[in-house]
Amino acid sequence: MLLSRRFLISACLILAALLGSMNAYALRCGSNLVDEGDLKFKVLQACGEPISREIIGYVDRLQVGDRVRVMNIEEWIYKVSGDYQSLEFEGNKLVKITAVR
Repeated sequence: MLLSRRFLISACLILAALLGSMNAYALRCGSNLVDEGDLKFKVLQACGEPISREIIGYVDRLQVGDRVRVMNIEEWIYKVSGDYQSLEFEGNKLVKITAVR
């Protein structure tokens, strides 16, 4: 009984540590929520204009046959509740949300 209780406590602590170290996957702007996979249009409607917009690179996406589609990688910075959040877009799609430290 004592061993199973220790195991349960250890498992809970490990799970809490893993969840605390993960990147944020959603951002709350007021009463709106934006999530990875959302389009730029939805992010602009939910959060307004970012304080910074930068093109930080390009990505190639293979299409059917030999055609290659090149998309901008763009970073938008928002200040939400005193913290800065970086939103990374590939083309028109939000692919990554991270806290800026």
